[in-house]
Amino acid sequence: MAEAVRDVAVPNGEVPGDEQPLLETLTLNVKLPRHPFSIKIVVSIRETFNDIRQSILDLPSTIQYTCFSLWFDGAKLNDFLELSSVEGIHDGATLELHEEAYNEREARAHFLKVRDIMGLASTKNYPIAALSSGLSALESLETKTQAFQKKSAAVAHPMVDFALTGMPVLQEVLPAPEPAKPQLVKSLSLSHWHPPPPNLRLRGHLLYLQVLTLEGYAHHITADVSGFYVSNSSNQKFDPSPRAAVGKSYRAHSLLVLLQELSTLFTEGLLSWQTELGKRDPLTIYTPTNALLASPWLSRPAPPPVADVSRTQEQYLLGGSDNLDTVRDWNEDLQSTREMPRDTIQERVLRERLLNKLYFDFAEAAAKGAVLIAHDEIPALNPNETRDAQIFLYNGIFFSYGADGIGTFAKEGGDPAARYAVGKDLSGVKFVTQLDVEGICPLCTVIIDYCGRRIVAQSPVPGIFRQREDGTNQIVYGGVDGRDTIANDPSFRPMFEKIAESLHLKPHTVWDKDGNPKDLVTSVELKGLNGTDGRKYIIDLYRIAPLDVEFLETYGDKYPHKMTVLRTEAVEEWWKEQVRKWITERSEKLKAEGKEAKIVYKPLSTEAQPDTKESDEASTEEKTVDEAKVGETTKDEEPKPEVETIEISGHMFSLNPDVYSGQQPVTEDDQKTYAADEADVRQVSQFLLSTVIPGMVNDIRSGVVSVPLDSKQLTKLFHKRGINMRYISKVIEAVNNVEEETKTGKLSLFRVLLKTEIILRSAKHVINKLIKSLPAPIVTHAFAHIFNSLIGMKYNAEPTSEVDPTIIALYSSSEEDTVFKFTKLSAKDIQAAIADEASLRFFYSLEESWVDTIRPIQLFRELSLKFGLQWRSKQYLFEKPVEENNSTPPEAVRAPVEIKPNGAHKTNGKANGSAFKHGKKSKAGKKEAAVVAPVVLAQPSLPKVTFMPEDLLNIMPVMKDSTMRSLIADEAMEAGRVSIMQGDKDLGVELLLEALSLHEQIYGIIHPEVARAYSQLSMIYGGLEEKVISAELARKATIIAERTLGLDDAETVLMYLNLALTEHANGNSLLGLMYVRRACTLWRIVCGDGHPDNVNTMNNAAVMLQAVKEYHDSRKWFEMSLEQCEEIFGAHSLNAATLYFQLAQALVLTQDSKQAVTKMREAYTIFHSELGPDDKNTKESEVWLERLTHSAVNHARQARELQNRKVRKPQSAGSGNSSTSTPLDSATAVGSAAAASARKGGASVTEVIPTALNTKSVEELVKYINN
Repeated sequence: MAEAVRDVAVPNGEVPGDEQPLLETLTLNVKLPRHPFSIKIVVSIRETFNDIRQSILDLPSTIQYTCFSLWFDGAKLNDFLELSSVEGIHDGATLELHEEAYNEREARAHFLKVRDIMGLASTKNYPIAALSSGLSALESLETKTQAFQKKSAAVAHPMVDFALTGMPVLQEVLPAPEPAKPQLVKSLSLSHWHPPPPNLRLRGHLLYLQVLTLEGYAHHITADVSGFYVSNSSNQKFDPSPRAAVGKSYRAHSLLVLLQELSTLFTEGLLSWQTELGKRDPLTIYTPTNALLASPWLSRPAPPPVADVSRTQEQYLLGGSDNLDTVRDWNEDLQSTREMPRDTIQERVLRERLLNKLYFDFAEAAAKGAVLIAHDEIPALNPNETRDAQIFLYNGIFFSYGADGIGTFAKEGGDPAARYAVGKDLSGVKFVTQLDVEGICPLCTVIIDYCGRRIVAQSPVPGIFRQREDGTNQIVYGGVDGRDTIANDPSFRPMFEKIAESLHLKPHTVWDKDGNPKDLVTSVELKGLNGTDGRKYIIDLYRIAPLDVEFLETYGDKYPHKMTVLRTEAVEEWWKEQVRKWITERSEKLKAEGKEAKIVYKPLSTEAQPDTKESDEASTEEKTVDEAKVGETTKDEEPKPEVETIEISGHMFSLNPDVYSGQQPVTEDDQKTYAADEADVRQVSQFLLSTVIPGMVNDIRSGVVSVPLDSKQLTKLFHKRGINMRYISKVIEAVNNVEEETKTGKLSLFRVLLKTEIILRSAKHVINKLIKSLPAPIVTHAFAHIFNSLIGMKYNAEPTSEVDPTIIALYSSSEEDTVFKFTKLSAKDIQAAIADEASLRFFYSLEESWVDTIRPIQLFRELSLKFGLQWRSKQYLFEKPVEENNSTPPEAVRAPVEIKPNGAHKTNGKANGSAFKHGKKSKAGKKEAAVVAPVVLAQPSLPKVTFMPEDLLNIMPVMKDSTMRSLIADEAMEAGRVSIMQGDKDLGVELLLEALSLHEQIYGIIHPEVARAYSQLSMIYGGLEEKVISAELARKATIIAERTLGLDDAETVLMYLNLALTEHANGNSLLGLMYVRRACTLWRIVCGDGHPDNVNTMNNAAVMLQAVKEYHDSRKWFEMSLEQCEEIFGAHSLNAATLYFQLAQALVLTQDSKQAVTKMREAYTIFHSELGPDDKNTKESEVWLERLTHSAVNHARQARELQNRKVRKPQSAGSGNSSTSTPLDSATAVGSAAAASARKGGASVTEVIPTALNTKSVEELVKYINN
């Protein structure tokens, strides 16, 4: 099967005929000892029995089982065996679940499981516990949609009262609160008689528990190897013997079953809660195994704690009396897992699953330790050193600060250089980890940013804290003691060559302090270590690419540090460009010689071992095949041109990573070589400025790349192109150089995003400096004051921070203590510091009034996400309310106010956003849409400032990890795509399903990568016209994305839009509109107004409104979409022409023939001007224009004739519209056509009317539509 996946990935997509199907599922029966006595589960043949165990643990009908084994055919099964390895397992086979004897660890785990089922709060993730985490709004939206579908809602459709402009409502980010879990017992905890004495432990006693039921009865329970039973103990007497009972058993293997026997209210409450959970989608309640739930930046306060003694006992229940159950040797676990075999698909899946779980567990443990370190809860190993130089060891993890505590980066810039180097080191570790070179051992690495401090967590290298007896250094490759000594152990070279090949680095010479040359294949800063466990480790990967020489020479003296390293993506882009040019030149030369070029990539690793028998045989075989192909001719065929191979090897166009880093060549030859290497590296820097940056701007302008929604997407776009974020001002210059786009167009919002990013990153640096040394109780005051000075300036231009003087006195060491410097800073001081930081780091001068131009909600959100802040969910005041309208409180009530037809109605002196609400009915019996806008009712009191310290509810650590992506899952997904593109739909679908299964197995079901896999599959199935499956996959993707990426993450917003389109394609337009409303709500909070893609979203909403026959509202959404399109793309753009076309159809549906003709004429004029008279769009718009014109003329003539015939009975204006005696006119016919095309979701001119109908008469068209 491994070969099948590999073969599909090749261009021809052929798969050997004797291969087994990649995806095979079985339905197994599991026999249970208790009710329901049997269950059925569907599993994959590649799953292990441990996976089946986990499925049984999660099923509602089998939650009471935790300590059991699975048997088949009278034999006990090993949990780590795969189903396919057990002889006799077949579809319909029966497994038996046997309850096993407990030990203390199993009993503690069972007790914790029961607490979890009962909904008791856990302290497992206490240091990093988030508020309102893992929520999903999708099910609540589906519930609201049912009211529209049943016609029981107060309004006709979800978009009626939606405001497109004005201040967004922040409370709409969070869904409605979930129902509280019912209380099942008053208390359940370890008894004060615990632990068992030695003599009773020998008899099998494990735990002593006590429970107080809702009925008020107290019971003492003994847990022994056989299960749980009620004992004769009481609060005053210790007697762990079983309580005697007549006709009733007080013993059970499961504590959950025993509690059901003891308390009727417990049974009823548990059944009620399980029934409630059964109504929900399992994806909304599953607990992730390999991912943290998303923590929203707006949240609700934590509920009041419930009295629960066992909550304080949980650490013992988790780790045992000595806490050894949770202590791990992370490095040994990582390296032994990496050394697992990976020859077959099964081995690769198991290896990658264990690696992914290990990286997640490490990141979680590292985050907990970092928070404790930031709170001074963990003592340093070197307490006599300065704070930045201190190191820590906690839970088997090595911690250090991301600062230059010992002067390592003194020449490069000190603390700023050290902080930057830490981030680049993580990127290097991630690169090497993903490369997965056999024999080299990268470390688990996580960066945690918390309250202004950057803390680095790593798995310790074995022996790193021990001095060698012979006095030698562990570092045997790279620079030792800085660069004074350089080592190059030849045993490291083969592995480092593979890394260098991927990075396009060349073997080069470096010199130590005495001028002695040494040959290296990677940067001198990258080091290889020999661990005491015999493994080879790689560390210090912060400079795996060359320095950005053009930036250094231009800004080096002004920039905070000199660690300006090129991104590996930039080097890759430059290398591809050089190879592309070289291949083109060689191919043209061969073509001129009458030869045909064959391009072959020859890895450097192959060149390193040219004398092996295998490589000789392979090259001989390849040569033979090529010669045979060249020589194959028939009598009727002309001789084929000679084929010449063009080899692309790993060392071509490679770079020296150590140029411009202080190296001093000694000999003249070395100096020449070094100068040539410098020229190559300079070429990459110039390529970045001259090609990559303008190319990105042009791609955004032309629509090849969409404008990012937020900072996260913008950063991802930059990094994917190889552009460092320090080049933001250069990108702004490139945007400004596009003259026709300086005032309107896609680049306008892009420029705003770039400027916001400069402010955001500059503010981040300023805030880090101010809060880095603050004690925990003061941090909330600092954040509130800084946010008021930056985001709340329009509300209060002179905010102040009031901190309890007694708290300040506790932490201040002298009268001149600078720890509380922030309290003395005015708003203008903080703004000036941000402007200075923008000039220093980005060489961008913010205008004097830049604070007035910021977008408060977007900056509020971005800063909160950068620092892991969770604010109280409420409507914050960003501007001072107008006095005559009293005040605008944060918790204000929204009320609809009618807007004039021209949209000029204003509230508080400012134009409000338009919305739609159905008002009175017309004579025809249909509701007419009245435009309304939300207004805020006044409240008597207002806060002094926008943000109060009490509004900051929680601070979460922000983590960056080195988790490895699954290679096999990505390969299977790509193989499926290739197969579908080559026309093999069945194989492609099978591979895609296999890829999804691999994602779920490796990452767990609740994981961001699984959400992305579901989303990709949804789009692929949509392209295959599998609409129902596409919608279901999109729904799953959205739920998982909400819970793991975030409720308002940019990817979540886009998944909502995709889900809306798939539901609309399935005929569920009302549900699609509900999803569009949710996406637009989040869009306005995430990005603000004016995004180019918002035009499409508004257009889609209009089409869906047409599908549910809300023609008047649909027309208004088309008009607003057109208005925004003209502002962004221009009034004479093709985008505007398409919207004119659709608006004309919408006007027909509202019986406005005159305006329909006008708009269609505008569409035709633009198409004719931009595309020419022969273009399909031009012709179709001309056909529509002719028919609409003909319809309008007939309509006017009929109206005049009717008016003349009824002279004695005067008619009101527009009587032609109310005529019922005339036949169906052309306008109505065309309107029906427009409605039909809208229901099909047509978004382009070419899809509005079939070409075959262009030649039909109006009467024929009417017949066609009515059919």
